[in-house]
Amino acid sequence: MEEAGTLTMEFYVSQKEADGVTGAEADRSASERDGSRERPWRDLAQARDGVRRARAAGFAGPVTVWLGDGRYGLDEPLRFDARDSGCGETAPTTYAAEPGAKPILTGGRRLTAWEQAGGGVYRCFIGSETLRRRGYTLFENGVRADEARSPKRGYHAAAGKADGDARFGFRFARGDVPRIADPGNGGLKVFIWPGEGEWNWFTETKPVASVDWEAGTIAFREPAPWGIDQGSRYRVQGARELLTEPGEYVRDEREGWLYYMPRSLPIEEQEIVLPVVKRVLDVDGGGSGPDAPSGEGIVRDLAFRGLTVELSDFLPAYRMPEANREREEAREALVRIENAERITIADCVLRHGGVSGVLLNGHCRNARILNNVVEHVGQNGIYAVGFAPGEGAFGSAAESDVNNGHVIAGNAIRAGGELIGHGSGIQLYQSGGCAIERNVIAGMPRYGISLKGRRFKAMEPAYYGTEVTWENHWAFLHARNNLIAGNDISDVMTDSQDGGMFEAWGPGLGNRLVGNRFHDSGIHFSVGYAIYLDDAADGFLVSRNVVHDLYGAGKGSLWFVVFAKGIGNVVENNLFVRNGAKAAFGTQEMAGEPNRGLTFRRNAVIDSGEQLYHFINWSDDRLKEADFNLFYRSGGEAPTVTGFRGGDTYGKQPIPWEEWRALLGGRFDVHTAIAPPLLEEPERGRFRFRPEAPVWALGWRPLEARGDEDGNEDGNEAGNP
Repeated sequence: MEEAGTLTMEFYVSQKEADGVTGAEADRSASERDGSRERPWRDLAQARDGVRRARAAGFAGPVTVWLGDGRYGLDEPLRFDARDSGCGETAPTTYAAEPGAKPILTGGRRLTAWEQAGGGVYRCFIGSETLRRRGYTLFENGVRADEARSPKRGYHAAAGKADGDARFGFRFARGDVPRIADPGNGGLKVFIWPGEGEWNWFTETKPVASVDWEAGTIAFREPAPWGIDQGSRYRVQGARELLTEPGEYVRDEREGWLYYMPRSLPIEEQEIVLPVVKRVLDVDGGGSGPDAPSGEGIVRDLAFRGLTVELSDFLPAYRMPEANREREEAREALVRIENAERITIADCVLRHGGVSGVLLNGHCRNARILNNVVEHVGQNGIYAVGFAPGEGAFGSAAESDVNNGHVIAGNAIRAGGELIGHGSGIQLYQSGGCAIERNVIAGMPRYGISLKGRRFKAMEPAYYGTEVTWENHWAFLHARNNLIAGNDISDVMTDSQDGGMFEAWGPGLGNRLVGNRFHDSGIHFSVGYAIYLDDAADGFLVSRNVVHDLYGAGKGSLWFVVFAKGIGNVVENNLFVRNGAKAAFGTQEMAGEPNRGLTFRRNAVIDSGEQLYHFINWSDDRLKEADFNLFYRSGGEAPTVTGFRGGDTYGKQPIPWEEWRALLGGRFDVHTAIAPPLLEEPERGRFRFRPEAPVWALGWRPLEARGDEDGNEDGNEAGNP
């Protein structure tokens, strides 16, 4: 209702009913509701439609819809389009929790009609038609259930290639795949890291076509992106015969039953919930086509504050991104935003998602994702997906740069990748000009933060009618000019390899990684890194980051603290402490993408590798500058450097420190010091150098200093290939 003497309007939604109001009286009461504090709406769609009427009638001030306590169940996504826009940044439309209230918007349906199915298993009929569209994850008392699987924890390893096209299946060791009746029609799937055994970059969930137990082969209905070979990690899941442990479920699509072995009994007292929507909040202006709801089809100045948004569904199967571009069927999230500008999600709890927590898809500008808790999601916590080079009805690369300007700050993002093995905290694909600041990220099977685009050698000859050349190719790469500052990242890279706590692949120029803390994380399989500037990651500034207490575990190796490919990257004034790495810095030219003009200066490397540098396929233009660093290893030994002896392409033969310093006429590390660091740690992970520490003579800047978020403090800019 409009408040007298003001230019604001407020509405109310409540799940509470007046005492003693039932039956026909309740129905009559509902029909008389007008969204006032005295007669609040019960339904969120009613509130949305009431706001639309007010805006259509010409109200141009701020509108707030206050939500009271309660669970607001949704059988379909709550959709917002251009009609729901605010009237500028000072007059937004806001959906907010009433002070002291904790409203929950839920896409889950509680299952109650359980009957015993034998052996500690219960079943609930949910309908075969329903199962064809939904029900691909399950929760008991707020904890995700597992689709029944073998092995119960970890993975089997493929025994080798199958005959024919190795993308369609693999050989398995005797006993690894239990006998399944009618596996091609019984819901059996394979969760697998495809790629010759060693490549553990992405997972897929592949429906099974057939299993031959005598030959020891399993075949997929559709091919994986790469061949499967000995050592590829996998598990089988989804068949009734695999349902043997509490917390496991299976779906019978043919008969419409869901089978579950509960963690706690009696089952009737447990809250067992089936998500029934793939997105809970769906914000989509509608685009600019003929079906757009109004005007240009962009929703603007819409905010959600203080809400809990929970329980979205997963997918029948998952296929990994194609050239880093997420497939359309997987662009789902608890909150999905598209054809939108200046949308705010603030102080919310986003939990128990089937795919991602927040998805900023396609045309999406200047979103504000602030101070939220995002937890227990199937893939990424926050995911921005712009347009791939050449994609969309655009006339030029500049026109296609429509996913940008986001502020993603102050969020706690934890426990991602629960259903998709390459899940990450925050990922930007072809999205730039963003500020990713002060987020706390933990519990991810792959990256903490990732920037993705496309490398030059993988581009088409032309996009939008423009020939792609080396000189202009960066114009097609939109994940540029991002600031990643003040984030705290730990316990990531838990279940993948050849990745980093921060990672970038073909993103574009001008990205800055400043003042972040990377700590207490391990590489558990193959190799990985703390900061990974992967193929065609050019023009980065990496400054004033603290990396401490990283390690390799089991068969995993922390190969380098920083792995810098690309051109013109500047790595300076970073502190590395107690990292069990092979070397502090590694470089490599890979896939034909140049690796040159790198700068390593004023870094403090303390007990973080025997080698200061490890070069793969060295060339004399690899380094622009390397100097004023501090190196110390307990015991006082000088570092070694690898990658120079004749024929030592992979840097396996270390050379002594003084030989390195004499290389190319003494160009490198003339002033670098090997000395005790005089570093203090007043509390774990919080470091400071004593006044007499040697770093000050090397030009060290305090880690808390400001100034290089917008560029390099020395004026030697990164990002000028």
